[in-house]
Amino acid sequence: MISVIVPTIHHTELVKQCIHSFINSVHDLPYELIVVDDGSPPHIQQNLADWAAPLNVHVIAKPSNEGFSRSVNLGIQHSQGEFVLLVNNDVVFHEPGWLHHMLMTMHSSADIGIVGARLLYPNLTIQHGGVVPTHKGHFDHRFRGQAADFPPALAVEDLNAVTGALMLVRRQLFAQIGLLSEEYFIAFEDVDFCYRAKQQGIRVVYCGTACALHLEGYTRGTNKNNKNRYWRQKEMEARKKFWIKWGGSNVR
Repeated sequence: MISVIVPTIHHTELVKQCIHSFINSVHDLPYELIVVDDGSPPHIQQNLADWAAPLNVHVIAKPSNEGFSRSVNLGIQHSQGEFVLLVNNDVVFHEPGWLHHMLMTMHSSADIGIVGARLLYPNLTIQHGGVVPTHKGHFDHRFRGQAADFPPALAVEDLNAVTGALMLVRRQLFAQIGLLSEEYFIAFEDVDFCYRAKQQGIRVVYCGTACALHLEGYTRGTNKNNKNRYWRQKEMEARKKFWIKWGGSNVR
């Protein structure tokens, strides 16, 4: 079984679109759906609960905002699947077979613990083809802005990191290296998780044959001009913590 964990805050329509697109694109695999709300106002949490009940979606409503990693970890702790699929609430599944590709990649070798996917903007250019460090101390995505069928982005290959926006994880990996680090309130937790896996000899693989849409930034914004100052401050704090921890590492 695949446990699908969708963290969210302050949104209902994004979550509904994400979950419905998952249900409509995955028909022959066993799964459970878990939505973790990170402290939205009560009327939003009630709206989610009312919508989720007939769909057999488990909603965990947290009373306060504790951060992305804590929300994901809470979902994992309530899940039962052999594999855990982390999904941002602004991901839309527009192609059939995407999860089969990710599972085939995972099953291809016992030392693979994390599998990422090719993510597209709504205009069908590439948003994510793997995560790489930049010279400014940030991380960016390979192939950003290239055409959806850009040949190098269709590969299945080992990388140091993939985005947590759509990430398949073998459950036993959590027992081996732990859950997402809650020292990061928002941002860098996915790269940290991949680095910790690599440090233990676990492979992180980018699966370019699996594809979904990512409406990047709908929750937090995408740049200094449209990003809530609170989120931006938390991201800067996470960046500092990450490089203090990993700055001298060979896993890059």
